[in-house]
Amino acid sequence: MLTPELITDIIVLAAIVVPITQATKKWLRADGMTALIISAVVSILFALWKTLSVQPYDWGRFIILVIGVFLEANGIYHFGSYAVGKMVKQKGISV
Repeated sequence: MLTPELITDIIVLAAIVVPITQATKKWLRADGMTALIISAVVSILFALWKTLSVQPYDWGRFIILVIGVFLEANGIYHFGSYAVGKMVKQKGISV
């Protein structure tokens, strides 16, 4: 389940993953599928770092972090807009 804390972790990690991925892709002159693999590896490493920093290790959360950070970092799905939309629905604000 996506909690506000988990969404925050995804957004924060994605904000770190994007520039590192971009720099790595530029350095290796990667594009296409290679660029996606680089992004996936960087996402996995940062999600692993976040998961291993808190004991006991929650491997289900790790998988969600990897998928969420990868999707957010590549612009496939924006969790920030999900969180904002959910808050708008809770407060009854029409947009």
